[in-house]
Amino acid sequence: MMKMPRLFQPQSLQSVFSPGGQPSVTYVDRAHLGIEATLKKAIALPNTIVALTGPTKSGKTVLCTRVLQTYEYEYVWIDGGQIKNEGDAWSKICTELRLATEFIESEGSAGHAGAGGSGEISAGLPANQIKLSLTVNGSRLRSIEKSYRYLPDNMHQAIEALLDKKISLVIDYFHYVPDEARASLVRSLKGAVFRGLKVVLLSTPHRAFDAIKAEAEVTGRFKHVTVPHWSTDDLRLIAEIGFEALNIEAERDMIETLANESEGSPLLMQRFCWNLCYDAGIVVTSTFSKLLVNVDVEAIFNEVANDAGLPTYEKLAKGPQSRTDRIRRPMAGGGTADIYEAILLAVAKTGPKERISYDQIRTNLNLILTDKIPQKIEVSNALNYLTEIDSKENKGQRAIDWDGQNLDLFLTDPFFRFYLRWKIARQTA
Repeated sequence: MMKMPRLFQPQSLQSVFSPGGQPSVTYVDRAHLGIEATLKKAIALPNTIVALTGPTKSGKTVLCTRVLQTYEYEYVWIDGGQIKNEGDAWSKICTELRLATEFIESEGSAGHAGAGGSGEISAGLPANQIKLSLTVNGSRLRSIEKSYRYLPDNMHQAIEALLDKKISLVIDYFHYVPDEARASLVRSLKGAVFRGLKVVLLSTPHRAFDAIKAEAEVTGRFKHVTVPHWSTDDLRLIAEIGFEALNIEAERDMIETLANESEGSPLLMQRFCWNLCYDAGIVVTSTFSKLLVNVDVEAIFNEVANDAGLPTYEKLAKGPQSRTDRIRRPMAGGGTADIYEAILLAVAKTGPKERISYDQIRTNLNLILTDKIPQKIEVSNALNYLTEIDSKENKGQRAIDWDGQNLDLFLTDPFFRFYLRWKIARQTA
């Protein structure tokens, strides 16, 4: 008996793989970890601020959006990277809620038109602001219309609207809100949370407790939910589900390579898979026999690295503007590097890891440089400068974060880590 071909619902490549967007076909819920259920319970918990933390581009936004939409929450979403002070936050919330930021009131002033005429009443006023009208008693009066403008209290307006309409508030990149603004914002939200406002704050793991640090009194009204790192098995599912939807087949070793190179990021895996399909000419589901795709994944990795990681690397390697020439330090492999280039090479030599201690950077500097090894204070200052450069260039998608107090460097962006590993570490190995 001849086997009937499988029927496929045609889908476009864009709808199957959506790097940077909200995936539907290739959304992997990782049900074995119970993440959705945990977040749902945390949001449902009354009078609580939810801190949702996870590595950058690990799917926090996708997960939060999915849960809120699945359970039909209304929500306002704002970006902490765009907030410089508390007023910015309330203005953005009012804008999202379409609340007025300025009100105008008018009132009339009238007097009898006596023997002296009405010159005293109307002196200096434009004709279009003077109207003649009759009172109920028949008097004929000239009425002067006055307009008053005033600014409402954006915080009060926003909170009352959120509470009245049962709308949740989500602040993405909460750790990028400046310290002072973060403290005052949490203080302002504390009372609203007590009255029932649901608040979700998204941040990276090493900034999980920024809300508590900002306002100690929210400790009892704080729930922490962690988005775990992605395993290669879960990342592999993105490719397998997507390829099945497009009716294509790829070698298992190729899929494994994509998953292993994804730095634990579903977004990076989505990007690899999209590029693979596009380069193979697959832009819609194959309605015939399953197609076997075989493309050069190394070319894909080079393209993604250059697109997403190279611009950041070049800005950081350049360092801050300097009035004098920087010290060139001799390298073990030949040539020289200034302190910023040397530090980035030392960081890449760690793997690079997502979290790197000063001691690891120092050890690698000793391997990379043959002389003029920078002192501890020089390294710390340079890392502070690199973080400042990154902060100015990338308000909501930063690549690095130096914790000078604990002497830890965090490489928060998987695309940047991928670039350092694929382009820098391999060249200097």
